[in-house]
Amino acid sequence: MRKLPKTDVVIVGLGAAGGIAASVLTKAGLRVVGLEAGPYLTAKDFMKQLDEVSGFGMRNRLGESKYNHEIPTWRTDADGKATPSPIALRMANAVGGTTLQYAAMTWRLRADDFRIRSTTVKRYGEAAVSADVALVDWPISYDDLEPYYSKVEHSIGVSGAGGANPFESHRSSDYPMPPIMQPGYSKMLETGMKALGYHPFPPPAAINSVSYGGRPACTYCGFCSGFACWNDSKSSTLVTSIREAEKSGKLEVRPLSTVTRVLTNDKGQATGVEYRTADGELVEQPAGVVILSSYVYENVRRLLLSKSDVYPNGLSNNHGQVGKYFMTHTFVLLNALFPGTTVNTWGGALAQSTAIDDLNGDNFDHTGLGFIRGALVSGFNGTLPIQAANALPPGVPTWGQGYKDWLRQNAGSVGNIVAQLETLPYHSNYLDLDPEFKDPKGEPLVRITYNIHDNEKKAGEFLTGKLTEILKKMGATQTWFWLPPIPLPVSTHAFGGARMGDDPATSVVDKHCMSHEVPNLAVLGGATFCSTSGYNPTGTIQALSWRAAEHIAQNFSKIAV
Repeated sequence: MRKLPKTDVVIVGLGAAGGIAASVLTKAGLRVVGLEAGPYLTAKDFMKQLDEVSGFGMRNRLGESKYNHEIPTWRTDADGKATPSPIALRMANAVGGTTLQYAAMTWRLRADDFRIRSTTVKRYGEAAVSADVALVDWPISYDDLEPYYSKVEHSIGVSGAGGANPFESHRSSDYPMPPIMQPGYSKMLETGMKALGYHPFPPPAAINSVSYGGRPACTYCGFCSGFACWNDSKSSTLVTSIREAEKSGKLEVRPLSTVTRVLTNDKGQATGVEYRTADGELVEQPAGVVILSSYVYENVRRLLLSKSDVYPNGLSNNHGQVGKYFMTHTFVLLNALFPGTTVNTWGGALAQSTAIDDLNGDNFDHTGLGFIRGALVSGFNGTLPIQAANALPPGVPTWGQGYKDWLRQNAGSVGNIVAQLETLPYHSNYLDLDPEFKDPKGEPLVRITYNIHDNEKKAGEFLTGKLTEILKKMGATQTWFWLPPIPLPVSTHAFGGARMGDDPATSVVDKHCMSHEVPNLAVLGGATFCSTSGYNPTGTIQALSWRAAEHIAQNFSKIAV
C-alpha cells in the first residue's frame, strides 16, 4: 500500500457537512485533503441531465460509483431476517454530495427541539415518554448553535423571510436574500391554511432568489429537487464552500476515492485513512485529524468496519453505542383534485412552498392525543409530469384509455400537501453490519432494524385529518394518499447512529462532534442528531459542522496526532 505525505486534516465525504468543514478549516490555515467517492462534476455536466426519464434526474446516476451498490438492507425487528430495502431514497456520490440535488430547504431547529425530553416531561409528565423511547435533550442549546446557523445562511446563501414564522426561535440576523418566488399553488395553500387559523410562511431555501455570491438567481426551470443545478443557483457546497476552500490553495479534492477504513495506533488515536483509488490501488493518507462526514449509513458502516486491537467492536464503539437510536422522518403525503382549477405544479422548485409550524414539535397541545411531537406541514411545486402521472387516486386505471382520459381531464388540477413527521429515537431501531449481504468488494452492507411505533402511527392519523381539512378548505373535491405513514428505512432524511452527548456510555461523540473514545476523530452529519425534529436536516448538519470545524481549528495543536 502506497503511503502519502501527512496532511493536517483528512475529510471523508465532501457533501453538506464535509464541504462546510473544508471551508472553515482552510480559512484557519490548515491543510486539508478531501476524499470523495464520487466524481467532480460542473454545471456543464448538469446541463446534460435535464430530462425526467433518466431516473429522477441525477439522484440515481450520482450514486453509480458507490452508493447504488451499497444500499442497506432492512428488517422491522431484531427477530426478522433483513432483505434488500423495497424503497430507497438515494443519496448522491459526487463532490458536493446530495447538496447537488436536494430540495434545498435549509431549516433551523427551534429552541425546544434541543430540549425535547425536558420540555415534554415538564408539560405532560414522565408518563408521556414511553419506556421504549430513548428520548434525551441535546448536549447543546439553540443559543449555542444560533451563530452558526447565521454563518451558514450568509456563507452559502439562503433565501427566506426572518420573522414570517411566528414559531421560529430568535435570530441574530435575517436571511441574506428574500424568499424565492411564490407561485399560484403556494398562494392557494396560504389561503386555505389561514382560513383554519394557521400561520403560513415561505420556507427558507438554499436557492438564490437574487444574484448572490457571484452566482445568478434561480430561473425556476423545474429541474431542481433530484437534479443538480445547471445555473449554479442552488447553494450546493460544490459552488460555495468547496469552491472557496479550493481558492485558498489549502484544500486538495480527490474524487473517485473510496475510503475503506480509518487507521489507528496502539494508543487508540486516528492516524489517517486507507482508501481505494479509481483504478483499485490502496493508498494510505496520514493525517493529524480525521473527519468522517459522509451520510448516516456510511459513517456508521465505516466506524464498524474500522476494527483494531484497541477497538475490536469497531472504531469509537467500546461502549457499544455506534449504530444506536437510528431514525428517519415519516411522511404523510396527500394529493388533492381541484376540478376546473389549473394549479400548475409542474414547474419551479420543490422549495417553492408554503409551510406551517402550527402542528410541529410541541407547538400545539397534545393532551389526550396519545402521542407527542408533530410535523412540519407544507405543499410544494416541482412535481414533474411523469412523477405526477403515477400518483393516481383510487379507482383510476394505471394504463389504457381510462388512464389517458383521467390525465387529460385532471392532470393540471392536482395539488399536494405533506406532513414531515418527527420520528422518535427508539431502543429497538438501530444500524449494524449485515452478516449476509455484501457490496461488490466483499464488505458487509449496513443492516437497518427499524419500524415506526404507536406514537408515529397515532400522529400520522391525526395529521392525515388535519391535512385533509386544509385541502378541503382550499376547494379540493377529492383527496388520496400519495405516500401514507409507513417506515422509510433508506431515506435522505436519516438520523442517529453516532449520537451526540456528554456521557460516553450513551453517546458516540461530544457536543463538538468529537469522538469520546478517539480524541482526534470527528463525526459530522445527521448521525450525531439526538432527535429528528420535523425539519429537513441539512441546515442543522451544516451549522454543527461549522461549529465542529471551528473547534478543531482552535484546538488543533491539542487534538492532532
